[in-house]
Amino acid sequence: MSHDWAAGWEGTLVGPLFVTALLIFAVAIIAALILAPSVGREHVGLGLRTERQMLDEHWAKHEINREEYVDRRKALDFSAMII
Repeated sequence: MSHDWAAGWEGTLVGPLFVTALLIFAVAIIAALILAPSVGREHVGLGLRTERQMLDEHWAKHEINREEYVDRRKALDFSAMII
């Protein structure tokens, strides 16, 4: 009398769990590939700000005066031309 152990306990419990885990993994990989190109773009909303945006915020909050704002803005514009 021979028993086919692969079709027994493993076939009824482990097989469906393995297939489910494999499908979840495949969906995660596909989602990562779709979202990967958008990572690192500033408009995605990751909270990344440029130096100019930070300078504008300091000006809006009245943390710096007009003369300091203009000087820093010129310095930023000049450094952007060099790069």
